Amino acid sequence: MSQQMQVLMSVNSATEAQLVLSAGVPLIDLKDTSHGALAALDIETSKVIADIVHAHRQQFETSGIVVSATIGDNCATAADLITLIERRLEVGVEVIKLPESIWADPAYQVIIDGFLAQGTRLIAVLLPTSLADSSLDKRLHSLAMQGYWGVMVDTVQKSSALVDMVAMPVLTKFISTAKSLHLIVGIAGGLALTHVEMLSTLNPDYLGFRSGLCEDGLRSQSLSAERVYQLMSKVSGKFVG
Repeated sequence: MSQQMQVLMSVNSATEAQLVLSAGVPLIDLKDTSHGALAALDIETSKVIADIVHAHRQQFETSGIVVSATIGDNCATAADLITLIERRLEVGVEVIKLPESIWADPAYQVIIDGFLAQGTRLIAVLLPTSLADSSLDKRLHSLAMQGYWGVMVDTVQKSSALVDMVAMPVLTKFISTAKSLHLIVGIAGGLALTHVEMLSTLNPDYLGFRSGLCEDGLRSQSLSAERVYQLMSKVSGKFVG
């Protein structure tokens, strides 16, 4: 990934995938935006989108586009976790995002270690409250030692933006600690165009967007093409390599 800040955008359909590709979004995240914060997009739609991205790469000879996907807010068993991850990898997803309810659960560590040993790129998603926990440094060190590709913070409720829930010094420490451990670090959670300038100064690897770019500001609504292009215009040249 580029050393400069990039944009991650969550999509839920082929139409939205084509929109963000045309706008030059480098990080495309697959998510069922009509349900929970990390609700998994169905496999059939995930495959269609992954195929669209692959075709785009071939047509325009771009290699910097990455497809990530959430696997859901939780899972019932270790066997379910294996299935959730494997099915997405099989259809072309390249990075898997795990919620804190899964990556922090000792019951899943053997399974997670197995995927990491195979070279699977995993991102541990932290809750905003976890950033203020005194054990944050220890947890980030542990994730780095396990071999996670990256970490990010995201909100569950999108009615409030992350920046209204977490103080800037706390975000700064999270980002700097993660980067010192060579973890890719992302910031997301109800972000809008107005947050780009402020958060870019913290130098995260990427900012994640959805609700702030949707019609009426509702993540369950479709992405607004105008807002998507406004965002990319705002960050292109200055932030995105």
